Amino acid sequence: MRLMCRAALLSALAAATSAGAAIIHQQVEIPIPYTQNGLWINLETGATSTTAVGPAGWDFNIYTNGGYTSGPAAGGPTIVLYTGSTNGSGFMRYPGTISGTPPALPAGAVVAAYGSFGAGTAQFGAYEGAWRLNADNYIGFKFRTADTTLHYGWARIAVGADTLDRVLMEYAYESTPDTCIAVGATAGPPPANCGAPPPYDPCAQSARALFNGTNTMIVDVTTTTDLDLSASSCGAGFVIRRANWYPFDVPSTGTYRIGLCGNSSDTRIAVLSGCGATSTVRGCNDNFCANAAAVDVPLFAGERVWVVAGAAATSTVLPAYLPITIEAPFDPCAAPVSIPTGTSAVAAVNATPALDLTGFCNSGSVHPSILYKANYVRWTAPKTAYYAYSICNQGYTHIAVLTECGNAATALACSYDKCLAPSGAKVGFWADGGAEYVLAFGMVDPIYAMPSTLNITVEQAPPPPDPCGDDLLIATMGLQSIRLDMDFPNLSLVGSPCTFAIGDQALRYPYYLRFTPPVTGLYTMGNCSDTDPNYWGIYDLRIAVMSECGNAQTIFACDDNGCHGDVPPWTAMIADLPLSAGDTVFIGLGGNGPAAPGPFAFEITVEPTACTGDLNQDGTVGAADLAAVLNAWGTASADLNGDGDTNAADLAVVLSAWGPCGG
Repeated sequence: MRLMCRAALLSALAAATSAGAAIIHQQVEIPIPYTQNGLWINLETGATSTTAVGPAGWDFNIYTNGGYTSGPAAGGPTIVLYTGSTNGSGFMRYPGTISGTPPALPAGAVVAAYGSFGAGTAQFGAYEGAWRLNADNYIGFKFRTADTTLHYGWARIAVGADTLDRVLMEYAYESTPDTCIAVGATAGPPPANCGAPPPYDPCAQSARALFNGTNTMIVDVTTTTDLDLSASSCGAGFVIRRANWYPFDVPSTGTYRIGLCGNSSDTRIAVLSGCGATSTVRGCNDNFCANAAAVDVPLFAGERVWVVAGAAATSTVLPAYLPITIEAPFDPCAAPVSIPTGTSAVAAVNATPALDLTGFCNSGSVHPSILYKANYVRWTAPKTAYYAYSICNQGYTHIAVLTECGNAATALACSYDKCLAPSGAKVGFWADGGAEYVLAFGMVDPIYAMPSTLNITVEQAPPPPDPCGDDLLIATMGLQSIRLDMDFPNLSLVGSPCTFAIGDQALRYPYYLRFTPPVTGLYTMGNCSDTDPNYWGIYDLRIAVMSECGNAQTIFACDDNGCHGDVPPWTAMIADLPLSAGDTVFIGLGGNGPAAPGPFAFEITVEPTACTGDLNQDGTVGAADLAAVLNAWGTASADLNGDGDTNAADLAVVLSAWGPCGG
């Protein structure tokens, strides 16, 4: 066995110890058999046993559990540190933790009453507190002597190239009961902080640095210091309870995903520019992956940031270790694969930035306009036609069609439903032959994991029904709920009588209504009652009234943002539009962009305009008015010419004005 040099350890202890302390130190160098009996030891008398029965008053049993072909390192057996519960003994857990198995402690760690003690199997690895091969591994303990007093101590176990090679080299403990001891100390007074642990210092955690990949990090659950970021961009109520701080030196510029997704505790995370509570917040998150947190944050090469992790609530139980994963910048648009028309199996990546379509495309009001964990593929249209893009029955997917990878402003269509299957998404779009399109796919919510492989289908599909065809919806007076269909083609208004002051000159995915005014009058129509508290822009309606369905050249009234002006929710209204009873018109309802699919609360009202002879003010001079004249004959109640009597002159007025007012 190769024994480790202890010079560095003794140097670290120089400030904490001095000669003459009441420390009992034993150099023993006892091999620990790799059997299920292992080594029993009475620390006070030094008596040992390697049989099935320990010596009288034994304190610890270090042994092997399980077969010899599997284990924590090099295929070797485990190292189990066991203690009898009746004698008050135990192995100290890592400072600041209250759970987990006995760790390898650093030099100078204080073994004291305020520590947490237990037993268990040694865990090997490269993280803080893990046991290591070819190294001296220090453990802390407490035990009771024959007089039942409690004592604190440490031991050094040397482990060789595998876990079969282990030797108890030495141990030491304070002869004074209930007195703490520093790991590695063989003489001198006890440490100054026997009564209470030192306060948690965020800026003193440089040794707990993070690196790209998965970091298994000690969590100090004894700290009572919270990080309150309520006043920051994280929002009101964002507090990280029992906050632990970890530095990360950024190796290259890019967007990193830093997360806690491998643990089951309800955690929160933040990335700060410094190790103080007033440092600039670079990013924060709660519940990115189930109850765990993760955040995408742009970072720059050479800077040091601090990752702060902790509990979401005071009642949350934090583990002894947190898996903090730092995923190096990944550009999903660097080289997206190209797929042919048909169905293709495509590998997907979970750790990608979201594609935020807010203000550019909106599939509805149930989910935000965001493709979480967005991935991309390229596809070239074989000919000009209408196509359907779908990912059905493969999870809660959200899809979009773009002309430029990762650029939400180039969105042509999007959807999170329309599959006949219980889950998935499908959307139709028109494509030009030979043109390349980017098909984006992600999840509707960050809590859902992206499947490792998805079957993506792009196929030519029957074009959508003619929006001016036989199924044309009839508009009625009052309120109607209208939802646009992204399958319908846009109506260009370029060169038409209608011009909008803002945005492109088009109605996006217009829905046409046939409307026959019941009376002659001044009509008001629009969706002014719609509200948009999230400012998603889904009610940003445009209206055009035309004499021929779908013919922009016949538009004679149009509006964009007429309800409130160019402020949210960007609703539209045409007011005081004169229409004659019986004269059919067509109302085109379209969005200002793909972000506005509705459903719209579209309402039509009218203020009738009467004409001479229209006694009942229904916009038409007809049989009802003739009957009114005849019924009022000889009285003044139906006097139309002002002579004070209803007579033949009034009858002539009705007959000469017969028909719709203004007709």
